[in-house]
Amino acid sequence: MRSCLYVAAGMFALVATIYLVRAFDSRNQLELGPEHRVRFVAEFTADQESRFDWQAYQDIEALLAVELYNRVDTQHQGEWLLDRHLSTSRTYPDNLEANWNYSYVASPSTARGVAVMLHGLTDSPYSLLATADLFVDQGYHAVVPRMPGHGFAVGGLVHADWEDWAAVVRIAVRHAQTLIAPGQPLVLVGYSNGALLAVHYALRCDDDESYLCPDSLVLLSPAIAVTSFARLANLHHGVSWLPYFDKFEWQDILPEIDPFKFTSFPKNAGWQIYQLSRRTQRLLADPGRVARLPPILSFQSMVDDTVNGAAAVDFLYNALAENGSELVIYDVNRSSTVLQMMGAPVDDPVELMLERAPLSFSVTVLSNRDSSGSEVEIIRLPAGESTAVEDELRLAWPPGVFSLSHIAIPFRPADPLYGDGSATESGATESRLVLGAIAPRGERSVLALTPNYFLRLRYNPFYDFQATKIQSWLGILEKE
Repeated sequence: MRSCLYVAAGMFALVATIYLVRAFDSRNQLELGPEHRVRFVAEFTADQESRFDWQAYQDIEALLAVELYNRVDTQHQGEWLLDRHLSTSRTYPDNLEANWNYSYVASPSTARGVAVMLHGLTDSPYSLLATADLFVDQGYHAVVPRMPGHGFAVGGLVHADWEDWAAVVRIAVRHAQTLIAPGQPLVLVGYSNGALLAVHYALRCDDDESYLCPDSLVLLSPAIAVTSFARLANLHHGVSWLPYFDKFEWQDILPEIDPFKFTSFPKNAGWQIYQLSRRTQRLLADPGRVARLPPILSFQSMVDDTVNGAAAVDFLYNALAENGSELVIYDVNRSSTVLQMMGAPVDDPVELMLERAPLSFSVTVLSNRDSSGSEVEIIRLPAGESTAVEDELRLAWPPGVFSLSHIAIPFRPADPLYGDGSATESGATESRLVLGAIAPRGERSVLALTPNYFLRLRYNPFYDFQATKIQSWLGILEKE
């Protein structure tokens, strides 16, 4: 018994030591600014849902903008060119052609349906702008809400709750319902955490007859499960309430240079997505709920450093009945030159799916035609089949690109902010900043933002294929 107590005491001392080392180490991060410390008074919370409609939610964003200016923007001084809170900066949102940090609705001249589009964690409605334009071109209203805690200052995420996000999804769907005629389809489109929110809503929409259930889901880099370390994200509360350890509340404190995405990351954000993912996974374990899910079309990279990519298959797709759902996987660049530089081998998605065939869903993989070049082909495994079919695509990997990334999926190469720098939109000037094309060089360990930040691919070189796939998907949806 005494030896067990010694072991337990030793384990406790080890864990406590690691915890305190991490707490002290957090003090080496950059200083917290007003954008990290702000707590917005006007921000929406889930307990206000019954008093809010779409217009009321947009009204609080106007109040948030005033708070942001008075409590954050006016505190930023200097001549920095890259500061989303400095009014003279090139990345100040209001200095751009449009400020996409607000909820918005885009409508076609003649409506065939409506899509509610849910952005990801630390993102803004801008991340789904290209997809919203695509849906509008296809005759769909696009209802694009800003999730609470997002869009204004990263300090908002310190206090946001996943239930706040879920409540805004319901507000957006109720508004979407007013835009269409009876019988017209509702599509939920979700990117990353937004995809998780879309699945969560679809699994629960039958709980209340006032909720409109979606006719289809389109998911981009779905965050069905996150890293297991996220379950530890809330442990900082043991000491972070002390001013000396206030930085321990943050996983990353970084310069806020991006006008439409936060670069800093509070641990609360990781804790909230972890809670939401666990609740969604429990709902996915209920066969009755899963049986009511509509057809799902997903796009994801074979390698994903943000979420557990395999979870989309393990928790979601494997639970589906054969209802026309499809999973599109962007494989890594398997050119022999690229493979030589990779670390651990990346599993071949085609082989993985063939081992599990026949499946209740279709799988489409974009992969190299062969290892001697960069040309890409489509490999398709239809639902219920055990043999894959190859088809020519006439696309190729861009020079220097070895894979897609979690954040690349929704963005066009010509995106003016995250693209490859090739955009030649009217009105473009030399002062236009393209974050997707910045590749600073110099000595390592000098910049606060590491090379990983700049070199991570921010656009999808196969976006046109993706857009065509979504268009075909909507055509099939309307025929059913």
